[in-house]
Amino acid sequence: MRNFPLVDPKSKFDVAVLGWWYGKNYGSILTYYGLNRAIESLGHSVLMVHEPLGYNGFRVRWPKDILSMEFARRTGYEYTDQLHFKNLGQLNNLAQTFVVGSDQLWNPLIGRVNDDLFLDFVAPERNRVAYGTSFGNRGTDKFKPDFVEKHSQNLQKFKAISVRENYAVNTAKDIFGVKADLVVDPVFLLEKEHYNELASKATISPEGQYMAVFFLDPTPEKKSTALAILEKTGLEKILVICNPDEGREAAEEIWADEPRAEIIASDAPENFLRGYKDSSYVVTDSFHGTAFSVIFEKPFSSIYNNMRGADRFKNLLSSLGFGDTRRVYESDTQESVNANANVTTDIDFTKARDYITTGRKNSLQWLKAALDPSVKSTAALDNGKAVAAAESASKGQTLDLDFAANSDVWSIDKGAEGVTLSVGKDKELRGKHVWTNLPEPLTPGAKKRIKIQWAPTTQTKNINVHLRNPDSGSFRVIGKAEVAANAGNVRTDEFEFSVAEPGLSQIMLGALHFTGPEAGVQVHEISIADAKATATANAAAQKSSEDIVEGFSKQARRLANHDVEQQVRSFTRGRSADSVTGIRARMFFHAHAIEKGLTHSNFRPGFGRVAIPGLAKEMNAWLSRGLGTDDTIVQSSASVMKAYFARNEETNTDVSHFRNLFSAQALEVIANGQLGEGGAFPASQEREVPVETPNDERAFMDVVYGRRSVREFTDTPVDDSAIATAVQIAMQSPSVCSRQGARVHQFDDPEIIKQLLEVQGGFFGFNAPPRLLLVTADLDAFLFAPERNQPFVDGGLFMMSLLLGLTQMELGSCLLNTAMGVEKEQKIRNIVDLPENEVFIAFVAVGNYDQDVLVPRSKRVEADSILKRHG
Repeated sequence: MRNFPLVDPKSKFDVAVLGWWYGKNYGSILTYYGLNRAIESLGHSVLMVHEPLGYNGFRVRWPKDILSMEFARRTGYEYTDQLHFKNLGQLNNLAQTFVVGSDQLWNPLIGRVNDDLFLDFVAPERNRVAYGTSFGNRGTDKFKPDFVEKHSQNLQKFKAISVRENYAVNTAKDIFGVKADLVVDPVFLLEKEHYNELASKATISPEGQYMAVFFLDPTPEKKSTALAILEKTGLEKILVICNPDEGREAAEEIWADEPRAEIIASDAPENFLRGYKDSSYVVTDSFHGTAFSVIFEKPFSSIYNNMRGADRFKNLLSSLGFGDTRRVYESDTQESVNANANVTTDIDFTKARDYITTGRKNSLQWLKAALDPSVKSTAALDNGKAVAAAESASKGQTLDLDFAANSDVWSIDKGAEGVTLSVGKDKELRGKHVWTNLPEPLTPGAKKRIKIQWAPTTQTKNINVHLRNPDSGSFRVIGKAEVAANAGNVRTDEFEFSVAEPGLSQIMLGALHFTGPEAGVQVHEISIADAKATATANAAAQKSSEDIVEGFSKQARRLANHDVEQQVRSFTRGRSADSVTGIRARMFFHAHAIEKGLTHSNFRPGFGRVAIPGLAKEMNAWLSRGLGTDDTIVQSSASVMKAYFARNEETNTDVSHFRNLFSAQALEVIANGQLGEGGAFPASQEREVPVETPNDERAFMDVVYGRRSVREFTDTPVDDSAIATAVQIAMQSPSVCSRQGARVHQFDDPEIIKQLLEVQGGFFGFNAPPRLLLVTADLDAFLFAPERNQPFVDGGLFMMSLLLGLTQMELGSCLLNTAMGVEKEQKIRNIVDLPENEVFIAFVAVGNYDQDVLVPRSKRVEADSILKRHG
């Protein structure tokens, strides 16, 4: 096995593959296995490129002993070491063609998506190919202007691009100006016999008839659904296949009290396949878990995993000919499962088999041409320019006008000039609707503009235009067209609106608005585009259109949904074994629990049954990835454990069982740790040496009562070190389990400051300050759902301390709130590069000021009106 920590000029490969083949996820592992073997079957040598380092905290050094790397060695991959991204250009000496594989490699919402996955390092004379690459779920609002500008240029350099979801074909064309072909997921490129052979190498051998359960994100509700299906199918036992990405502990906890459940003995792709191959039924919340149910032709039920992209399930099962017939829900009961005729072992795989067979043949032909150096092609539209795509995006996407109705009161006649929709006479019109599909479901909070060219004929004065949710049948009015009685003339109406809720994917009309002789409408064209933002003369005084259109309750619900989705994404990322921020947060959490135990006056020798195994796990994971031992959290955790071991030694308590949980490297770090950096100490002692300030003798009361909201600043240059000192002072603020999730972004560029304040809207009439700070809280630092408010609690505590720190440093400051909707927040993120996992706490204007400058009096109320004593 060759491994290339540096470029070896003697080694040459036909194809180099980039993607997440090294991830601890069966879907990723087997996806790239399928792609690797398919490329080899076409006669090409393959080099797998390991994840480059250096982009951000999501890019980490992977251990060499994880199951994905062990599988890579077992199956004979040639692969590189983890290079720094600046050295990727050296790979041009190794391979002729570079391929980005299947996975959500082009989804901007995923932190580890970076320029390398758009092959920015590939030399012009080399070929660039994408096989089955995904943009993630439907929706284009996630593609921000800078992302589109940069990666349109990258993608237009590709020789050939293919995607695995139908809607991604339009995304590639309309957003990035490139042609994309539809191919099957790489797991379908191999025959079932290939997976049977892999399964034969498993270390497990399940016996009897059983139901395989593979949950990526197990919950008690999913378990209940699986047990209800077990009862209905009459099977006697369950084989639980764990999520190999830190999922065994969760599976053991959830299935501990179920005697019919056996947890798979060990994690390996071969064992996963064997568990599927020998099963009688499969229940899964995994996209690729669903795919392998079909490959092995096992009766199955699929819980669409909203956290990982429900659209992917819908697209897959629609392509396979099942639609939603195999879908079950976490909320299902025994009664609902029994009533579901599709929960059955009798399942017809004919359409699925045809789709896979045909898709495999066509996709391999596509791949063969894409990898053939003698075949010349380009994915770029308009000779490498995205002019047409950009114009199309600004004008909007045109709908297909394939109307359907829920009543025969409507007659639909499609002709060369459009579609004629006629309403029958003398019939009940209420509740009779007709609709056509939008190109994709709309994202809540997005601002859109729909343009309709039509000729309505009606005696009513107004026609309401609606958005409809096809799943629930519910609808929302987005605008009203005023018409003259029996007009019948061609006209164009535009409707701008803010999307109020998820699931809206159809334009709908109601028969109630079409009355009189020859009632109806001829629709020539409907298009949808992003609404253009309009500047306001006084943003502070003018209510936003979303406030007017939606009303308080709808807007509040939409913002709450947005916040929940943001927290779920960060929770998932933070809990991932790949997340550096997550590991640090978990180390903080466990180390702080041990510190609290060390503070007990009535010390309990040998405590730490939960916290110490947790800390050992995180320290071992950190060190096994080659992350720095000089990290403050690692050193503090080491000091905590050193204090713990010393304290128990004083009481002659044997805690060797805890010591044995730490790796040899971790024990060395603990042994070399500095006592006092963590643990417990007298309250009278200083935690850190106080920073020096201009007036160290200044009384606390003078600082607190001397803080003012200053909005006018002098031209005296700001000493940035004074701001840094104020931040250090603010670091003394308490935070949950000492996780210190607050972050501060400082802006110095006058133009950037001006743009940010225009969006914030609370500084009108004053000159821009010389410095602007934005305090945020990193959601990745919070580990549990009940901590939903903690980012703002911790952020608020830090914010107050920062203001006092600035006052102590004799700088003027003014707090500027970030109480804003989704759109304003996104505008700020478009101006400056801020991580998606950080929520806004507040802006702070900062500068030097004249002591005589006027400030608001802001009289405080009496303490008795605030303090409520409870006997």
